[in-house]
Amino acid sequence: MREKRLFGLLAGAFVVQSAHYLEHVAQIVQIYAFGYRPPEAHGLLGSVFDFEWVHFVYNQGLEILLVALWLGYRRALRHEHVGDGRGVRILGGLALFQGYHALEHSLKLYQYLFDPFYQFGIRPPPGVLPLVTGWPIFLVHFALNTPVWAVMAWALWRLRPPRLAERALAYLRRMTWAQAAGKLAGVLAVSAGLTFGAVRVYWGTHTLHVPGDFATLQAALDAAPRTATILVAPGHYTGPFVIRQSLTVRAAQPGVVHLSAPEGEAVVTIYGAHDVTVEGFVIEGGYLGVLVEESEAVTLARNRIRGAWLAGIRVSRAQARIVENDVSASRSPYGKGIELANTHSRPASVIAGNIVQGHAREGILLHNAEADIFGNTVIGNGLRGIAMTEMSMGSVRDNTLIRNADAAIYVVDMSVVEIHDNYVAETRPGPFGLAHAIRVQYYAEVALRGNQLDGEVVVLQNGSVWEGAIP
Repeated sequence: MREKRLFGLLAGAFVVQSAHYLEHVAQIVQIYAFGYRPPEAHGLLGSVFDFEWVHFVYNQGLEILLVALWLGYRRALRHEHVGDGRGVRILGGLALFQGYHALEHSLKLYQYLFDPFYQFGIRPPPGVLPLVTGWPIFLVHFALNTPVWAVMAWALWRLRPPRLAERALAYLRRMTWAQAAGKLAGVLAVSAGLTFGAVRVYWGTHTLHVPGDFATLQAALDAAPRTATILVAPGHYTGPFVIRQSLTVRAAQPGVVHLSAPEGEAVVTIYGAHDVTVEGFVIEGGYLGVLVEESEAVTLARNRIRGAWLAGIRVSRAQARIVENDVSASRSPYGKGIELANTHSRPASVIAGNIVQGHAREGILLHNAEADIFGNTVIGNGLRGIAMTEMSMGSVRDNTLIRNADAAIYVVDMSVVEIHDNYVAETRPGPFGLAHAIRVQYYAEVALRGNQLDGEVVVLQNGSVWEGAIP
């Protein structure tokens, strides 16, 4: 009887590790198949619940199970001659290895909850193995979980009770197809019910309403638990608004929730945070529409940002996914649409599917930054449509650039950029009397292919252009 209970516990531990391993497989698929940036790839449960807590609970729970199994099998082997000595040693080694892994996640959770790394521009240390190997942290943790899963499967086989396979096959043969289908459906229904119930409970306790639960949006931002969702009802809300932790802030009805701030303030500031989403708002006025600083895994999606003084969106020493926004009509003579500055210390940002129009200066501007810029419509900006300056890096692809002044795409100051499959039309003279489809200047390096251009590609001051990929 002891052997059956221990084996059942071992099988349960293997199910826990399989679920954990599936999270890491999903993370790898999100990054390499769907193009997620590592800070945004949270796996399955990690995309619903708090990402770091999910992996902390998985790892601590598995470590407790492995230690309990090792002690249980060791005692059974010594006193009752139950089990397999080699299998018990395998469990002991697994418990030690998983103990190191659990400590790594304990450190990561402490950093995530208590240490203000992002506020000082410092990324949390990735642990010993990432520092030694130089591998990205998501690959290291995938590599840590692969042998744990494989060795647990081996231990499960080594410690199986005698004639387990024969008894299991005999049991299955006695069942009809209808009975087997019914049992499988029952297991799936219970699993789905538990999952759905957990998600509902989580959403119920982590969803706040403005003004239903809080009179002001900033009060909700200050009181919300980490990873909560704040739904904002239609209306006009005056800021400035500051977000300092992992939150989703969403307009309950997109396009009819207005946020504004006084002239000298950013309407929305995201500072020292990660895993923040701002979605569906009309953001009006302010010195900046949205300011993102010292943060990662920030998503700005489907907002309408108009009438800021200096820039609609500014990302500084941070990483963001800026998708499907309408950024228009900044009011300063130096006004820009989307600006990224000094972001090389962070993973690359994404600027995709936005409409950027009617700014006195650049539509999209990078300086000392890195981003993948694709699928945007950039129209009628007064000094360049997309500008990559001051050693910026990335790709500019599949964009439509119309009626921009001076240069539709401008690459300068030792920047390195791939430019392909863009459509450029009606580029007009700018303040210096120039009108180029693409201009490459001051030691910048550019790879061109598949672009439809209305004018020249001009290379000046030791710039370099290749057809195809950059060597």
